[in-house]
Amino acid sequence: MADIAKISRRVFLLSAGLAGAGVGGLYVTGKLTVVQNMVYGALSQSAKPLELFVRIGTDNRITLVSHRSEMGQGIKTGLPLVLADELEADWARVDVVQAPGHPDYGDQNTDSSQSVRLFYQSMREMGASVRLMLEQAAAQRWGVPVAECRARFHQVEHPSSGRRLSFGELAEAAAQLPVPARHQLQLKPKADFRYIGKSTPIVDLQPMVSGAAQYASDMVLPGMLFAVVEHAPVIGAVLEACDDQQARAVPGVVDVVVLPPLRFPVGIQPLHGVAVLAEHSWAALKARGLLKCRWSTGKYSQRSSEAQRQRLRERVATPGQLLRKNGDVQQAFQDAAQVHEATYTAPYLAHVPMEPPVAVADTGWNHCRIWASSQNPQNVRNEIAHYLNLPYHNVEVNVPLLGGGFGRKSMGDFCVQAAWLSARAGRPVKLFWSREDDVRNDYYHPISAQYFKAAIDRDNRVTGWLQRAAYPSNQSTFDSAVVQPSAGELSSGGFTSNLYAVASLQAEVHPAEEAVRIGWLRSVTSIHHAFAINGFADELAVIRQLDPVTNLRQLIGPARIVDPAYLQVDYPAQQQHPIDTGRLLGVLDRVVEASGFQSLGPGQGWGLAVHFSFMSYCAVATRLSVQDRQVQVEEVHVVLDCGQYVNEDRVRAQLEGAVVFGLSLALMGEITVENGAVKQSNFHDYPILRIKQTPRILTHLVESDAAPAGVGEPGVPPVAPSVTNAIFAATGERIRDLPLSRHFSV
Repeated sequence: MADIAKISRRVFLLSAGLAGAGVGGLYVTGKLTVVQNMVYGALSQSAKPLELFVRIGTDNRITLVSHRSEMGQGIKTGLPLVLADELEADWARVDVVQAPGHPDYGDQNTDSSQSVRLFYQSMREMGASVRLMLEQAAAQRWGVPVAECRARFHQVEHPSSGRRLSFGELAEAAAQLPVPARHQLQLKPKADFRYIGKSTPIVDLQPMVSGAAQYASDMVLPGMLFAVVEHAPVIGAVLEACDDQQARAVPGVVDVVVLPPLRFPVGIQPLHGVAVLAEHSWAALKARGLLKCRWSTGKYSQRSSEAQRQRLRERVATPGQLLRKNGDVQQAFQDAAQVHEATYTAPYLAHVPMEPPVAVADTGWNHCRIWASSQNPQNVRNEIAHYLNLPYHNVEVNVPLLGGGFGRKSMGDFCVQAAWLSARAGRPVKLFWSREDDVRNDYYHPISAQYFKAAIDRDNRVTGWLQRAAYPSNQSTFDSAVVQPSAGELSSGGFTSNLYAVASLQAEVHPAEEAVRIGWLRSVTSIHHAFAINGFADELAVIRQLDPVTNLRQLIGPARIVDPAYLQVDYPAQQQHPIDTGRLLGVLDRVVEASGFQSLGPGQGWGLAVHFSFMSYCAVATRLSVQDRQVQVEEVHVVLDCGQYVNEDRVRAQLEGAVVFGLSLALMGEITVENGAVKQSNFHDYPILRIKQTPRILTHLVESDAAPAGVGEPGVPPVAPSVTNAIFAATGERIRDLPLSRHFSV
């Protein structure tokens, strides 16, 4: 529920970094996650939070604060748009500013496609609270019942008398009123939405396209040094010797320092290495190239990805730890007329956002200010305070625009690295990672292997389904004792939560060690789960001599609400986001109709995949051609049912980006590790989709009154299996090991 407070303009300007005319007015603040606030309060003695979300100035301008990180997905527009709609604000008279990292904004970790899902209702209630207070203020001034007053498009009207007052004229009076109780709020019906569900340009569009937008790399502080780090080539390796004589002789170099060795678990510690501090970036990069370092072996020095892939293949061929059991799969196999099995693998993957990690830190005695491209500014605050032994409330984290993130910037290791170097130098420091630094020192999406076995009875029904998985866990980064995926990782995207209506279904897991740092990547474990499950399902269509659409419809079964207890998974969102196979069938039917999915001639093919993830339902149909083993993806249709969406333009843009992202991974994405070191270094050997490879992309949105669900990630997982299934349709060749470039020219 919102809290409302009247504070001075000066305090507001200091806290939110605003500038411009206007004094007095109504300020709305929000304590959105009380439990989290209590946790942070117990960890540190924080300063009194200013926690502002809304300002209505007497100049009739409204300023809204966005507390989630903007990295191209449009959330800096989306959440304020929800609030503005419920408030009945004129969007043309709304300004949006970015919040710093502070616990009283609630959850600021911008990942897991959850920003709208978590805060849609809070933003609506906040807007409705302010709207009601403005109506109450107008009613008092006119001496009429509040029920006769109506806020509409930046003013309050009294229809029977024709009187009107602007929000600016009412702001100071409204600020004196008590906050309405939740039961007093009347949220707008969907038919009255002014902005929600329509298309609105993002607030930073003009500065983005003109080059005026401010990113962390644009920050310049007086006396600032530039820093780059020569990292240890293997996680856990330690510097044994370094000849830095030539590096120090480069004009502009101020110092060469060694960062502390890495401890396990690695968590979000700054990586070990040798840093060059210089007056300008050219000197820093030039000097780093002249360093002569000798490193020890590390914990991962004997680990290589290709050997690991083979070990995982061998493990999933044997019984693993039982996670889910419905019916009796062994009996189903004994009674089967046909049994089919297959193993699917996927490699390590990197994030490679267009903006590599960068942070500007100013660390002084007992304090630190930082400007960082972070998806999780509160975590950055925690880590800097802990690593540098600073009071939590003396660490200030500012969040400029992010040039992409995809989960990489949920990890604040580079931010801590910048803060430590600034403390060591006694001056502000801009730490920047080159593309090579980024590719070779990422938190990688895990390598994986999955085994499937299906029983088909004499009536051509799939009666038994066995699946096993093995891949390193994201949690291994934070706990060295973790050797297999967590329940959350396995239930995400259809492994233990497989929605197929098969009478006997069993899921098992095997342990898997990591060879590199593991981290979240856009769509997380849904990437390899969707690839394998949809690929194997398509194999069953061939064996059953069914077209892929009929096969999928039969596997999904009748429309029904699935009980999480039947899936044997923890799914606390069931009440708000019930698992509905009718919606999964709906996106399947929609993509078939929209694409004109059908069999094509030799060398051409359509591929189909459907997936439930992040509380949303997505289907992808891909058409491609293959000639002389050269693959050309020609057309991709994406259908998304994400419940009530906010900004249609951004949802479509997210789906288009998901196709580009998913095709990059499916066609070419592969990080290989030899003796603990990553071989790839830049886009020449870790390529992303080029314009000539990019197909025609068509997006289709399902209109829905269901609660808002994920948008940024659900479009990615079905892309890869739709491509490999299309490859089979075009060539008869089944691809079970990604990327596609292992098998074809792309």
